[in-house]
Amino acid sequence: MERALELISEYGYLLVFFGTVIDQSGIPVFIVAGGIFVAAGLLGFWPVILLSILALVVTDIPFIFIGRYLSRRLVGNYSTGKSVRWLKNFLIVGTAIFLKSPTLFYLFSKVIPVIGKYVPVFAGFSSSRKARAVLLFSLGDVVYALVFTIGGVYLGDLFIEYSRVLAVVIALLFAVFYLLAARIYGKRIKSRMGKERSEYR
Repeated sequence: MERALELISEYGYLLVFFGTVIDQSGIPVFIVAGGIFVAAGLLGFWPVILLSILALVVTDIPFIFIGRYLSRRLVGNYSTGKSVRWLKNFLIVGTAIFLKSPTLFYLFSKVIPVIGKYVPVFAGFSSSRKARAVLLFSLGDVVYALVFTIGGVYLGDLFIEYSRVLAVVIALLFAVFYLLAARIYGKRIKSRMGKERSEYR
């Protein structure tokens, strides 16, 4: 037990950082674990927060530019290859979903298991300004890291025990907010189209 505590004290920050880089669970197990280690006095609060944010940001930025690269390569590419067509259709559909409520995805997409990790690709594939995308994803990362580190400090055992249930509940809440936002977006588009038609009559 003493050896385990020593290892956590020595390598806990690396565990939080690299675990967060690869984590796709929606509920960030390694950030929550960092909060638990903080509560146990093994790690410092602010280093855990900063490393968690850094781990999230360093995955977001490359994915944004991967999306941008794919946009340049695939838009206007009329290859009949199945893999190219599948990838292009997947990115177009994903980007269309993203653009119906981009702010919601920028700030809270990380709570969606698996898919949330790769939302920056759709942001990069879209025509959204990349500087704005980086800024808003980073803001979302700060909120995400703070909420789950503090949750780990005060409710760590509950977060770990019910992580799957929490992941499903939070993803469902995100879906509800997304559908509401998409409906409002749809009404605005219809309203604009109606105004434009009336102007041309």
